[in-house]
Amino acid sequence: MIKKLFYLAIFALFIYSLVLLAAPYYHYYAFKSDLEELLKVSIADRPDEVMTKILDLAKQYKIPIEKNDINLNSAAKYTAKISWQETVVFFPAYQIYKKTVTFDIDTSEL
Repeated sequence: MIKKLFYLAIFALFIYSLVLLAAPYYHYYAFKSDLEELLKVSIADRPDEVMTKILDLAKQYKIPIEKNDINLNSAAKYTAKISWQETVVFFPAYQIYKKTVTFDIDTSEL
């Protein structure tokens, strides 16, 4: 019985770790998809309007970026290069294990 509870606890910790680590990746992919669509439809907008829309989108997905983290170019179409890091803390009360993940988006490659 105790052995089963031990395995159940290990399995629960594994699922907990996957959920914590999956959240930043979900935010990254959703933000990237919405950013691509935003840049496609923002052809006629001014660069400061596009920058504001990008920052609002980042705030929606709780992505820790600021205006100086975004490199926005407007040649024939808008392209953006964005980079940020997120740290996942697996046991916040004890600060036992942290994993920092770096995300990069470059819409000029699409």
